[in-house]
Amino acid sequence: MAGDLVAGVGGAGSGYAAARTAARVASLIGVPLVLVFGYESVAMGPRGGALEEEIAAIGEEAIAAIRDELLAQYPTLTIDVELVPQRPVDALIDVAAARGAQVIAVGHGGSGPLKAALLGSITYEIVHRAPLPVLVVPNDPDDE
Repeated sequence: MAGDLVAGVGGAGSGYAAARTAARVASLIGVPLVLVFGYESVAMGPRGGALEEEIAAIGEEAIAAIRDELLAQYPTLTIDVELVPQRPVDALIDVAAARGAQVIAVGHGGSGPLKAALLGSITYEIVHRAPLPVLVVPNDPDDE
């Protein structure tokens, strides 16, 4: 059987369109979908504490919302959840490698090159670092 499909999900509905597309494909080809929320409370500094707990809670809420929607639409689809305390790009690549995934699906909000250059872009980085195909799906403005 082919490997899992991995979809990156963020807070405020980010990545929901990618998760929906990945669920449709996973359902069609009969493989599990893995919803991944990668988070890093502080890039440099100690782990743990209230900030990390709050970010993890945001991830749990974000994934629960889209997971429930996808299970209602695809009741036979296996959906696994991974909340990973790593940078989102590293979390997606590591989960995909560990599960032998065949595709990583991510959203792209169309923030434009200036914002991406100033803030960094998970989508840009995953496209350039991932050792497997990446499906970039435009975010749905209604999700945010």
